[in-house]
Amino acid sequence: MKEDGTRLVVFEVNGERWFMPVTDNSLQSEGSAREKAKGPGSVGSPMPGVIVKMNVKVGDEVSEGEAVASLSAMKMESNIPATATGKITRILVNIGDKVEGDDLIMEIE
Repeated sequence: MKEDGTRLVVFEVNGERWFMPVTDNSLQSEGSAREKAKGPGSVGSPMPGVIVKMNVKVGDEVSEGEAVASLSAMKMESNIPATATGKITRILVNIGDKVEGDDLIMEIE
């Protein structure tokens, strides 16, 4: 089991090996799960991936739709847009952090 509470499951389909990470809920790890995005001022991850760029810092003013971070998923990089116009009050990730879908990245007030 990895530190983030996942295990790598290996299986074979039509002669091809597949490796899939799955969350192991049978054990409670010392680390905690990330908050999930909810509400209009919450910016969440659109899909699982790795944060590769942060375009803002706490205190910056942003407009709705402005790219606030970049995510690398499946060898493609995509921008994460601001969900509201306002000021960045919290940033919960760093460059290189792995995130799952809907994990809270930052909050805007």
